[in-house]
Amino acid sequence: MSCPWVNNRTIKDEEKTIKYGPLHWELRQHFPGYKEAEDLGGPRKEFFRLVLSEIHAKYFEKGLKDHLAEDYQIVGKILGLSILQNGKLPRFLEEEILEEIFSTSSKPNSAIQHLQNGLKCLGIHQIGCQLPMFLHLLRRNPHHMLTVKQLVHLLKPEFSPEGSNSRSLENKVYAAFVKYMREVASGRRHGLSLSSILTFVTGTDEEPVLGFHIHPSIQFHEVQDSFLPSANTCIGCLRLPRPALNVQLPATEVLFSLYDMAFLNTFFGTK
Repeated sequence: MSCPWVNNRTIKDEEKTIKYGPLHWELRQHFPGYKEAEDLGGPRKEFFRLVLSEIHAKYFEKGLKDHLAEDYQIVGKILGLSILQNGKLPRFLEEEILEEIFSTSSKPNSAIQHLQNGLKCLGIHQIGCQLPMFLHLLRRNPHHMLTVKQLVHLLKPEFSPEGSNSRSLENKVYAAFVKYMREVASGRRHGLSLSSILTFVTGTDEEPVLGFHIHPSIQFHEVQDSFLPSANTCIGCLRLPRPALNVQLPATEVLFSLYDMAFLNTFFGTK
């Protein structure tokens, strides 16, 4: 007996291959390092965070680049994909450019027109024109900064049962980690921000508009060689080594230096 759901899924997969195949080819042409990965949320967010940073620097810093006008069509597609895939929002657009992109009354220049065409491919331009409130998601907000309270809420610790020896040791390292986050927030850890910690864990430097598909977490494990933290960005999991019965937590500054080393090196796929 055949299963309609399985048959339908196969058809849908084939449709997606036909629909998005050309876009995958374009991405590989413009970004040679682009490749597919097993994605539970982290790789996708990491990809869009990095590619939007490059797009901002090349195509929008110090104004639009008219001599690269045709490139803006693929730029528009990538911006649209990032929005639709719950990735990083392109909040780097100047207000004047944003208004021009979603205006239907003026004749845009070539760069804007190509950008509009890219966004239209994914329906983003149509949404922005019909629902002006949508543009608030794309506007710059200098006050939109991650706080310690928000980060503590985002990174849910998975503790051992209350009263166990493991729980007592986990409490110690978690208290130290919260103290470390406060130092980062106050600017006392050079070159680091709370966004650096979130990026290390999830691949993105801000909470997505629709939240995380898999809620970020903190897992504890008994220290082996070092108290250096690690992360699985695919599922947004920070792994903090905890003390053992015969291994004490290092002095605060030694421990925090190890945390600095980890969070300053947010390489994709860190595990």
